[in-house]
Amino acid sequence: MKLVNAMQKPDLPGALLFQPAGLLYLPNSVEVSDALSVNGSGVGGGARSIKTALGEYFERRHFYREVLSIKRGFLSDSLTRAEVDSFANALTQTASRLISIEEVKKHPFSLTQVMRASDFSECSIPTICISLSAHGLEKDNFLYPLRDTCGCSFYWNVDIAFLGAVKEYLERQFLLRFWLTKQCQALFSFGKVECLLRGKNVKYLYDALIFSGEVSIFDISDNRFPGVCLLAVYGQNDGDRHVKYCAGMSYSGDIGEALEKALLELWQTYRFMDLFKAIGSDQRKVEDDYLRYFMSCNEYSTYREITDYVVADGDDRESPLEFSLEVFLSVLNGLGVSGYFYSRRARINGVNCVFAKYVSPDLFLHMNNSRNINLKNGYSKSFESLMFSSRLNRMVPFP
Repeated sequence: MKLVNAMQKPDLPGALLFQPAGLLYLPNSVEVSDALSVNGSGVGGGARSIKTALGEYFERRHFYREVLSIKRGFLSDSLTRAEVDSFANALTQTASRLISIEEVKKHPFSLTQVMRASDFSECSIPTICISLSAHGLEKDNFLYPLRDTCGCSFYWNVDIAFLGAVKEYLERQFLLRFWLTKQCQALFSFGKVECLLRGKNVKYLYDALIFSGEVSIFDISDNRFPGVCLLAVYGQNDGDRHVKYCAGMSYSGDIGEALEKALLELWQTYRFMDLFKAIGSDQRKVEDDYLRYFMSCNEYSTYREITDYVVADGDDRESPLEFSLEVFLSVLNGLGVSGYFYSRRARINGVNCVFAKYVSPDLFLHMNNSRNINLKNGYSKSFESLMFSSRLNRMVPFP
C-alpha cells in the first residue's frame, strides 16, 4: 500500500510505503521518503512499524536540512577552558588533516546554541557536531568530516527526546567498546532467549532465523550505566543465500524489550539486504556510507569474527539503576564526561514535537572507528589498553 502526499504539505513526507509481511507471524515493514532522498524505515506489528519509520524520517530530515548556526566564533566564546580543551583534543583526532590543538582553538567555527547536560546552562558548540550535512559548513567540515546519526532523537515529548538522545548515544559507545575489545557481559544461551521471548510475537521471527542460520545474542552493556544493551547477530554459511551476516541492537531498561527490538532491527536490515540481492541491485549505488560498508561485510566470516568474544571480568552491577535521564546524567557526570543537548521544538501537521541530540567530546563522536575518530577520549581511557590492533583499522560491521 502506497500513500502519497497529494496535498503537498511541506511538513509531511512525500510517500509512505506499507509492506505487510508475506507470513502473518512476521513483522510488517514501512518505508517513508521524500523527493530530496531523505528516508525512514521501520518494522514491527500493527502501527509500530509506521511510527518507527515516520520517527526515523523526521529525525533524519531535521538533522540533514534544518540545523541552523547562530553565529561564527571561537570555542572559547562561551565554553570554559576545560570544555575548549576537550573539543580541541577531540577535533584534532577527527580532522582529515594534521592540525594542532592551538590551531583548533584559533579556528572560527559556525556555532549553534546548546545546553550543558550538567546544569542545562546555555552555551554554543560547533554546528558540525550537530548537523549531518556539510552545507554552509564548508570551512569547518575538514575538522569533523565523518558524521552520523549518533545521539539524534525525535519525539513528541521533550523529556523522552532527551532520554532517547542519551540512550542512543551510549548504545553506540557500548558497541564500539565491544568491537574494539571483544569484551561483553555475556552470550545468551538458547534457553534464556526462549524464556525472554515467551509470549512475544517476535519469537516467531527468532525461530525462523535460527531455522535458517545461526543467531547469537550478546549483552554488551556497560554496567556503570542503567539498563541492558543487546546485540543480535545472524550468520549463514550457505554461499547461495543472499544474507550471510546481519546485525541488530537495542538498549532498554527492560531486557525482554531490548531483545525484541534488537531482533526487529536485525530483521529490518536482513529484509533490505535479501531484497536488494534478489533483484540484482548495484551495491555501489547505495548512498549511505554505513549501509554500503555493512553490505560489503555480508560474509559468514564476519559473523565468525564478531562472535569471537571475551566475557569481561569484575564489571558486575551491585544493584539495578533506574533507567531515567537523571540517572544517566549523574553517571556521566561522575565519570567526568561533559555533554551537551541540542534541542529544537517544532510542529508537524499541527502537533508539537522535539528534535534533540546529545554530543560529548569525551565519548566517541561517531561510529567509524577505522579513521578520523577520537579514539582517545574520557570514556575509552578505561579500556584503551584492551583494544585489538586488528580491529582499529576495520570499521565495526554495523549498519
